[in-house]
Amino acid sequence: MAKDFRNFEIEDFAFDETFQNWVLDPDSEYRSFWEQYIASHPRQTDKILAARTLVLELKTQQSISDDHDLADSIWQNIQHRIRPKRRWLLPARPGWQWAASIAFLLGMAAYLGWIYLNRDLTHLPAIARQSTQVELLEEVNRTTGTIKIHLSDGSVVSLGRDSRLTYPREFAADQREVHLSGEAFFEVHKNPSQPFLVFADETVTKVLGTSFRIKAYAGSPKVIVEVRTGRVSVFAKKDFEKELTIPERKGLILTPNQQAIFNRDLSHLDKTLIEVPVILASPVEKISFEFNNTPLDRIFQVLENAYGVEIIYEPEVVEGRSLTVGLEDESLYEKLDVICKTLSLSYQIVDAQIIIENKNPKK
Repeated sequence: MAKDFRNFEIEDFAFDETFQNWVLDPDSEYRSFWEQYIASHPRQTDKILAARTLVLELKTQQSISDDHDLADSIWQNIQHRIRPKRRWLLPARPGWQWAASIAFLLGMAAYLGWIYLNRDLTHLPAIARQSTQVELLEEVNRTTGTIKIHLSDGSVVSLGRDSRLTYPREFAADQREVHLSGEAFFEVHKNPSQPFLVFADETVTKVLGTSFRIKAYAGSPKVIVEVRTGRVSVFAKKDFEKELTIPERKGLILTPNQQAIFNRDLSHLDKTLIEVPVILASPVEKISFEFNNTPLDRIFQVLENAYGVEIIYEPEVVEGRSLTVGLEDESLYEKLDVICKTLSLSYQIVDAQIIIENKNPKK
């Protein structure tokens, strides 16, 4: 289905033919699409549920004019629980459009009020379940730079341009959960008893306390999670939700200078090194990259300690080899290029590991 629903409002969903078909026909050919769409776009759940109610009410032509007081009360409750930080300026509209908009809002209020009273929310995405229990805030970065968001636990999020973060005013006692669309750098306050979860489209990143960056723009074919400090676990969202009953689920473990790339077309996670690995802070001494007739295995050991990477090679690759060279200003990959070119070696990166081989292996 080629249509882009990400910016749809309630009325847009309500008047879409595929959406109407799904709502009104239990055996609709669009049922699978819309159920998957709701699961993948949790921030639109409330709008979709409101639009569904509106379609059903328009179909049966039931009047809601006698329920204004009740609907207004429910709407006040919902506004208190789900209160975006954004402010909207409403354009002037003809009278009939205002009447239609009021009907949409009342329809959403009635249905969400029913949800709140019944509390049976196990079938909804996590953000929809959470929205009926705590007050959610939403920050959208429309500037040309980054903006800092301070969360209730002391964590700080640097939100990139054209990005959106949804988070509770106060976190639950058992875990901290936020939802990202776009790019952000997270500095998470460490709390082993309260894991920090970032839902970003088709991925879930779980940490206890660390710093990392997530890139999950809606139009991009990939979701990327890069780790700067600490350790994180990255899951495909569908796998994470399947394993909710397993408390020690591990996911794809990442350490500093590693990244996970989720391919949306293939629904597959891969682990590799980040584009520009950085030297990890050394609490003991400054690391020197000046080598004077230094054995090759010792050089690789220095690189491993400096960048937190694993370098793998067969014993014969380093046997009897040494090097005199200064590599203070080069990046990790430039260092490897110099070493390999000088000693007729080659390297490749596999699963975040650096594999060193002879360029012309003996037969």
